[in-house]
Amino acid sequence: MAWMLDEYSKFHGYSPAVVTGKPIIWEGLLVETQLQEDVYFSQHKLALLNEHGKIIAGQRVVIQGFGNVGSWAAQLISEQGGIIVAVSDVTGAIKNRKGIDIQSLAKHVEENRGVKGFDGGDYLDPDSILLEDCDILIPAALGGVINRDNAKDIKAKYIIEAADHPTDPEADEGVVVLPASGYICELRRCYRET
Repeated sequence: MAWMLDEYSKFHGYSPAVVTGKPIIWEGLLVETQLQEDVYFSQHKLALLNEHGKIIAGQRVVIQGFGNVGSWAAQLISEQGGIIVAVSDVTGAIKNRKGIDIQSLAKHVEENRGVKGFDGGDYLDPDSILLEDCDILIPAALGGVINRDNAKDIKAKYIIEAADHPTDPEADEGVVVLPASGYICELRRCYRET
């Protein structure tokens, strides 16, 4: 990213806001991945606690996407007593009404490069994960997955966005949506540097 900034600056002057993910010495943000995800979900847990009188403990959670953000969210939620009842990634999806053992799943994913074949849950059609019965839905994979076609069938009471624009504006069905805050860091960086 530093190279891209350097090349751009040769023609347009020093403009650090043109790229993100720069080293600290080039006005990048000091955020380690684990810390970033911890802060991200701590903010949302507080939002649930303060604004809606809810705590994570005992909440049934579905996570679409078990990459960096989704797996870290699952770990944090599990540590706080949340019950992860379904998880998906590009290889497949699993569900377990009693709760998925996140440490075992993380080990399986590391060894097998995906949730497919994990024996701690039942197979689930990945296309239906957003429609699973849960208290909290966390889309942590792709944008536009919650749209006007499927919004009315989503059973979650809360949606915590953890992907880039997973919820289309046309999908408003009165569910509480907590928008992705990781992008606020990027916005803050752009405003700081312009």
